[in-house]
Amino acid sequence: YEIHERLVGSEMCIRDRTMMKIYTLCAVALMCCLASCSSIQTLTFDQLCPATVNFPERVRNVAVVNNMPATPEAKRTLLTLGEMNGNGKKSAEMLASSLADSKYFNQVMICDSALNDTHFAGRRILTQKEVQQLAGELDADLIFSLDQVGIQTERDELVYPGIAASWPVIKAKVTPVLSIYLPERERPIQVIAKTDSLQWDAGLAPSDRQMQEEAASYAAYMLTQMLVPYWKQTERIYYDGGCVEMRDAAVCVRENDWQGAYDLWKSLFDHSKSNKLKIKSAFNLALASEMQGDLPQAEKWMKEVEKRVTAGSDEEAVWKFYAAQLAERSKDFPYLNAQMGRFGNKF
Repeated sequence: YEIHERLVGSEMCIRDRTMMKIYTLCAVALMCCLASCSSIQTLTFDQLCPATVNFPERVRNVAVVNNMPATPEAKRTLLTLGEMNGNGKKSAEMLASSLADSKYFNQVMICDSALNDTHFAGRRILTQKEVQQLAGELDADLIFSLDQVGIQTERDELVYPGIAASWPVIKAKVTPVLSIYLPERERPIQVIAKTDSLQWDAGLAPSDRQMQEEAASYAAYMLTQMLVPYWKQTERIYYDGGCVEMRDAAVCVRENDWQGAYDLWKSLFDHSKSNKLKIKSAFNLALASEMQGDLPQAEKWMKEVEKRVTAGSDEEAVWKFYAAQLAERSKDFPYLNAQMGRFGNKF
């Protein structure tokens, strides 16, 4: 994978944000552990998620170009509250680096020289002639034109329950705008934009120069998740107690032997006379099917669970939670399969 000009050796730096987040999964797991004799375990794994945008398989080489308005040199020691534009050169480099790191395209080229020298503060559309010239010079099948990275900063006070004093912070809304061009088309085939926020303790707020660098990194992160499939950490739960077969299958799970776990749970489901054990083994069989990439089979096992659970029971709460997770992944799976077709759907 090649990166043109100054992109070689650069790294994508995404600023960690402090967030307060309560996971419903943890609440469900805790409730069931307290209410049931059988143990419930949490499984954490990396899941590949589809991008927002789909590209034809023929699109192998892409180029990122800096089409952002020119901006005055940012202050190194002061932070200006209000609106400012991001740094076009830095933003384009960060986006190209992030796309290259994904290894989704064969080549990611970059033209970080400013194309927008009109002093026009708004978004500028590239002409077809410009797109064709860029595609030819950069040997690209498709052009990503980074048109804007808007930054809006403000001071705010956060108040947490039980704490008398408020916490002063600086918030920054970051809004990147990207146009996607094919050489044979007169207009962009798609324009994408996304807004998200960063925040800092007011005493540790960055300068205007640092703010532009933070915004460039975060804009690249946001756009990359829309342009190429990406990994995210996901959690599931499963039953691992109540009998020897359950405990043995749990060992297989810890060793990532999902077929071995499936066989043990299937034997338990077939031979057990206990409805509770059938429910739990069927639930686990759904998870094993998902982890092996067979979502239709996972849905069949979840229907088996649905037939057997009692309304208002702990098992029903667990089933409802996982059913929602599975439905969301099943909805995304066709898009992911289409996007990963260029790799033989090996993911």
